[in-house]
Amino acid sequence: MPPRVVAGTVRARLAQRGRLRARPGCSYAEAYMPGAEVSAFRQAMSQRRPEIFARIVETSANGGACELGEVPPELHAELGASFETWLDTAENPATSELEAWVHRLGDVARERGWDMRKVLAWLERTGQGLLEAALEAVDEGVPGADTGARRIIGAMNAAAATFNRAFRAKAEEAAKHATVLRAVAQNAPDGIGIALPDGTVIYANPAFCAMMGSEEAGRGHFKNFVHPDEQAKLAHMAEVSQRMGYWEGSLRYLRADGVSFNARLKAFRVKSASGETIARCVLVRDATPEERVEEERRALEEEMQRVQAAALQELAAPLLPLAEGVLAMPLVGALDATRTPRIIEVMLEGITRTGAGHVIVDITGVPVVDAEVAESIVRAARAAELVGAEVVLTGVRGAVAKTLLDLDVDLGGMETWSTLRAGVAHAIGHERLKRQMRRGAAPRR
Repeated sequence: MPPRVVAGTVRARLAQRGRLRARPGCSYAEAYMPGAEVSAFRQAMSQRRPEIFARIVETSANGGACELGEVPPELHAELGASFETWLDTAENPATSELEAWVHRLGDVARERGWDMRKVLAWLERTGQGLLEAALEAVDEGVPGADTGARRIIGAMNAAAATFNRAFRAKAEEAAKHATVLRAVAQNAPDGIGIALPDGTVIYANPAFCAMMGSEEAGRGHFKNFVHPDEQAKLAHMAEVSQRMGYWEGSLRYLRADGVSFNARLKAFRVKSASGETIARCVLVRDATPEERVEEERRALEEEMQRVQAAALQELAAPLLPLAEGVLAMPLVGALDATRTPRIIEVMLEGITRTGAGHVIVDITGVPVVDAEVAESIVRAARAAELVGAEVVLTGVRGAVAKTLLDLDVDLGGMETWSTLRAGVAHAIGHERLKRQMRRGAAPRR
């Protein structure tokens, strides 16, 4: 029975007994109740407490109350804890304890996911149970029961109004938050998909639909969008997210046109306060742009490596023209099986192109001269001789000479000099002498 209807019934019953003592224009909350009557009324209500709550719970089995459902144990505890608060409000209508408790009840209801309308119905039923007990106290002639009944009516109205205001305010706030969240989801650049615990999709934002190439992506099942080859991975992902609550990695998807693509995926589960999964969510980012950038980066890196390798090859066997008929090849660094063929190739190409008669090979910058290095130099010299040029070896320090002697290396009559300057002077002098002899002129002394 709604509080207003109950209030009218109570006024009628109290008026019949001649006990409606409120002053004209005075609200029920302002009705006067002497201290002794307060104690008598409160004691009578406290004695009826088990009976009151047994009656409230029992009404859930009645046909008229079946729409309320069975009261949750936690709610029953909350309503039971409020008993003294109701009586405090009956004693002192100005107190704000009932209002504070109603606000707290609303917070608890939201945290536990209770149906707010049912909570309000049970709240009103609790007040009605107290009112029925108060009316019984009136019939028994308990002092202060009539005023207590009036104040319980006022408390019922105040509690219902407070709960409605709080519920409406929270509902409006939740609606605003929902609007913001929906706008974020609708405009997010990444795909967002939400499904039931079994994977049936209930929401897909525009980015997700565009990524899958179909407006139908908002329906169906998550597995319908995954490439067939990835089904085992999808099952593993579901198992991990069920156990850990989330999963992050890459997954291959299949667009509506049959084209597959790789995606970065974050999957997680939304759970209720009791820990039960109520939804599965995925955040999907198309990895195609990242892969394209990575491919371009790799191609650029490979090109740079190629250019660097070519430059290093040039530096590994530099060939410099010093004078007419004279080329110089200053070698720096270790000589190995990879570098020697390049040295010979560059040397032969330079001799053939310029017609040089002398090539100065300077090994001042070669840190170690061993049998392998010596063999490389001899091979280069023999190759040069085949195309009509002479190799002059410079940079032969004392330690190098001793090493060559210890290794018993046969340089094949190759000219050797300790410094590059001496080798250059020797080569230029020989080339000048050859030119003079070709012109038939006597050599200058």
